[in-house]
Formats: sequence, C-alpha cells, structure tokens
Amino acid sequence: MWFCVCFILCAIVSCGNTFSKEAFRFNEDTRVFDRLAEKQLPACRDCSCGERNEEPRVVGGTGSSVNAFPWIARLIYHQAFGCGASLINDRYVVSAAHCVKGFMWFMFRVKFGEHNRCETKGMPEMRYIVKIIAHNFTLTELTNDISLLRLNKAVEYSHTIRPVCIPPIESKTKTYTGELATVAGWGAMGETGNWSCSLLEAQLPVLSEEACKSTSYNKSKIRDVMLCAGYPSTAHKDACTGDSGGPLIAENQDHAYELIGIVSWGYGCARKGFPGVYTRVTKYLDWIRDNTYDSCYCEY
Repeated sequence: MWFCVCFILCAIVSCGNTFSKEAFRFNEDTRVFDRLAEKQLPACRDCSCGERNEEPRVVGGTGSSVNAFPWIARLIYHQAFGCGASLINDRYVVSAAHCVKGFMWFMFRVKFGEHNRCETKGMPEMRYIVKIIAHNFTLTELTNDISLLRLNKAVEYSHTIRPVCIPPIESKTKTYTGELATVAGWGAMGETGNWSCSLLEAQLPVLSEEACKSTSYNKSKIRDVMLCAGYPSTAHKDACTGDSGGPLIAENQDHAYELIGIVSWGYGCARKGFPGVYTRVTKYLDWIRDNTYDSCYCEY
C-alpha cells in the first residue's frame, strides 16, 4: 500500500466619523460608484484563485506546461523530498495527514514555483513551517487524511505562485461524480519506477462512492470522506508514491480550479481494480476555514 480578513474599513475619514450621502452618491450616467465608496482590498485578497497558467492539454501522465499549476508545492523533510501540497491562501498549504504525522514540524520546508525539481539553477521560493494542524488520521482507518501547514512568512503571489480555490460551502454535498479531474505531482512514474524530475499531470474521472466500493477494494475501507478517481478496468493512469498530499483539481463554472481531493492512498500504482483514493475536501470545508482564520484568502 502506498501513501503516496485582514481588511478593516477605516480609510478616507477617521474611524468613528460617518460618511455623508454625497460620499456614496451613484453616478447614473456611468453606473459606477464614487471613488470614496470603492472597497480597497489588501494584495492578499485582491486576487483570483484557481487560475492555471496554461489550458489543460503519475503513471500514464503527461508532462505539464511550466508552472501550469501555480499552487502546487513540495514538502521537504530535512534533505529529502516528502510529499506534495497545495497553496490555499497567503499563509497555509494543505497536504495529507500521513505526510506529517510522526515527524518533527521544524524539519519541514515548502518549495513553491518549481517545475523541474532536479534543476539546480534558479532558486525556488521557500518557506519554513511554524505550525502543523493534522486531523485525527490513523493508519488503521485511513480516514481524515488531511493536514494544514502554516508558513513562517506570507507568500507574495506571482505568475508562478498563486493559490488554488477551496470549494464554496454550498458544495458540501457535491460528489463530482463523472467529472474529469486532474492530479499532478513529481511522484513515481510506475510502481517500481523512479520519481519524476518534472511535474506530471493526469486526467482522471471521479467515481461515485458506490462504483468505488464495487472495485477490488474491501468496501468497508471506502468511506464518505474519501473520493475515488481513475480507470479501474484499464488502470492506465494513476497517482503513485511521491504524489501523496498533492492536489486533485476540477474546473468550476467560472473556469477556475477547485481543490476537490488530496492524494491519500491506494493499492499499488495503476493496478487494475484499484483506483486512486483521495481525501474528499468538501467534507472538511468548515475545518479548513476554522483553522486558517489567521490568513488571507483571495476575494475572487
């Protein structure tokens, strides 16, 4: 088995004073608000989440365009590549709980803006970890495989570093069944293969819970907090060792990408009858928001 807001409106006049009606007048000709009524957002909120740098064009995966997924990061433990992670706001990345439980938090680093992890030229953006919030994951149940890692310094967004969208609260009951999702990572290119230097991506259909329980897995192991994606009958694409903690994303109606799954576990890599199993992010939306209250999310 692998395991693979900070905005306060006190501007223009001192707090405590009241605005006149003139300050909020509406221009009927141009249909725009007066400048005094415009909301000024800090940079960490005046941004969009889930924007890929390239349109879409792992085992059976294809090489992704350079920095196609600006939210994807690598967890480094001491000097070794550990797991994948996803930037969700200016202060936190989300990963799998099994990637961090039992390890010393101060030994972790996070690297952003990479494509080829084996290149020595160029310095990726790096942050240290000051806090790890891991859910109550256990190896026996394999549930709640999700963790949040707080960065020592806020991330400044750029072309190569931007957050992925967290699904809205109203998506709590959404299953994404039948949707084509994308998994990305630097993991092994086969069950006994080497880890990839360049970031790979693969598109996988999301299975219903019933369909996943009908595969070769022991159905008691598949819970509603998990999501299965892949091709059980052909097994030509899958996540693998080293992809753990990385993102499974789906495009929403606004053409932005939402984090719907976290690479969690599976039996082997790309084995027939055994699709990849992911943490179902929509089951943890309140938990994520409650534990990242001290951060800044993109407004758009």
